[in-house]
Amino acid sequence: MKVNRRQVSAAMAVSLVLMLASVVVVRAAPGVQEEPVRINFLTAAIVGILYYCALSPWFANLGFTVLYRPLIAGTLVGLVMGRLGEGIAIGANINVLYLGWISAGGSLPGDPGLAGYLGTALALGGGLDVEAALALAAPLGLLGGLTWSLRMSLCSVIPHWADRFAEEGNIKAVARSNYIYSQPFLFVLYAVPVALAAWLGSQAVAAALDWVGQHAIWVMNGLFAASGMLAALGIALNLKFLFRGNVWPYFFIGFTVTSLMGGNVNLLVLAIIGACVAYIHVLFTERVTGAQPAVAAEERKAPGLLTRRDVFRAWLRWLFFSHSCYNWERMQGLGFAQSMTPIIEKLYKTKEDISAALKRHLVFFNTQPDIGGVIHGAVIAMEEERAAGADISDDAINAVKTGLMGPMAGIGDTIQQGIVLPIALAIGMNIATGGAVGTATQGNILGPLFVLVVVAAFVWGVGWLVWWQGYQQGRAAVTNILRSGTLNRVIVGAGVLGNFIMGALAVQFVSLSTPLAFMIGGTKFEVQAILDSFMPNLLPLLLVLLIWWLLAKKNVSPTTIMIVVILVGVLGSYPIWPGIDAESGEAIKVGLFG
Repeated sequence: MKVNRRQVSAAMAVSLVLMLASVVVVRAAPGVQEEPVRINFLTAAIVGILYYCALSPWFANLGFTVLYRPLIAGTLVGLVMGRLGEGIAIGANINVLYLGWISAGGSLPGDPGLAGYLGTALALGGGLDVEAALALAAPLGLLGGLTWSLRMSLCSVIPHWADRFAEEGNIKAVARSNYIYSQPFLFVLYAVPVALAAWLGSQAVAAALDWVGQHAIWVMNGLFAASGMLAALGIALNLKFLFRGNVWPYFFIGFTVTSLMGGNVNLLVLAIIGACVAYIHVLFTERVTGAQPAVAAEERKAPGLLTRRDVFRAWLRWLFFSHSCYNWERMQGLGFAQSMTPIIEKLYKTKEDISAALKRHLVFFNTQPDIGGVIHGAVIAMEEERAAGADISDDAINAVKTGLMGPMAGIGDTIQQGIVLPIALAIGMNIATGGAVGTATQGNILGPLFVLVVVAAFVWGVGWLVWWQGYQQGRAAVTNILRSGTLNRVIVGAGVLGNFIMGALAVQFVSLSTPLAFMIGGTKFEVQAILDSFMPNLLPLLLVLLIWWLLAKKNVSPTTIMIVVILVGVLGSYPIWPGIDAESGEAIKVGLFG
């Protein structure tokens, strides 16, 4: 995938300008802490290392799914800086911007990890409150997308080294190419800049607090308004996957129920209600369509060359290292090859056979790593059959990989990134802030722990289950699973639950209102009050639907939308519109958003 240099340059310029603006004007934010935390070089270095860890392969796929999320990032940074409660609260509030954030097909629409780690560190180091931290985090997320493009481009060199090792039949060197050779570069790319920014940036923020007056408060207000609107982008990204079929009305049901409850709902209770609604929907639609009862999937008769331990060792390598050398050219190809190394080592003994096996698995591959594991299991079964003498060609094995990786990616991304992660994070944020997301100044550690447990259960439990099923059933694995009807019911039920919760989140986390007001015949008319009398939370709903339309129907880049939202938030907050002072009742100039 070729990187558009003009787009990258434009994004970098806009991001840098916005980030500098947010740093310069943080003095205008209310509620500044009395005692900022001084960040020494060691503390800054640890923050940088934590950010690298979130993008590293060393945590059994919990780096990207857990450590990369601002709620967890804020918790870890707060722990390191001795302000655990504040760190959790700041991380939870930053996570609002990236609640429904989805990375699919190698794209990265903003960087939650950078916003979480560096944003929390600068907020604690500069003595910023929640609003200022959110304003600072919004442009930070854009900068992270640029390092992602650099990583994906430069890591494309390493698979060519692996090709040479495969030619030699060197299994260990191919494995090292995936999990060792890329890591020094990634450490320098991620840890070093963040450590320096945390060390030097917090001092710059603290200095800015003493230097800038109230004359630029509209910029600060604009960045904060933009941060409230950016939650709509995350929800809309989810709706690209969920807003389809006959389950889309549940989005509006969730939105309406939450609006009628005043937006103050317990998300864990709401998720339980949504799950019950999903079960009822699946139960009745199955009866209406006359679906057949689930058919037990047939289990193949394995030749017995591999043991459960061999298959498990292959899964562990994929679990840890599927994305350790992720790149534009091969995507997860090198990770797939490494996961197959214990299988190849067990099944093939000659240099020629080993070399051929390594080369056929070093080709392009990309899928969702948990649900997509069924492909690996099926390929392992095919390799075992081939080693036992079955007539299975390279083309047959590659056909299974290429034919299934797209469908499994779509299913996996919908379930994991579209449903499991945002719901777990939303509930975790709710627990962490006691339901006061956006205003809480102290957090509860049970929130981040909830996310860790739920996501680990899905990534490890579901990941191994589908991997083992793929091996047991071989090439017929996906066909058998689909034929049983179980997967389809799970997808439909998950769609109901996902839409229901996204509707609720649009009320709870998308913040958009206007202070516009005018006088007619001595009577004050407030635009927001008029809109609320027609439908509460109308502006957040319209914003979510607009962004969904731009993403799904017009194919507008999420990065472009993010930049536009930030610019609209800032420019729209300049005080040129008619308003009325709440205390004196006199006409004043206000921004479009408030």
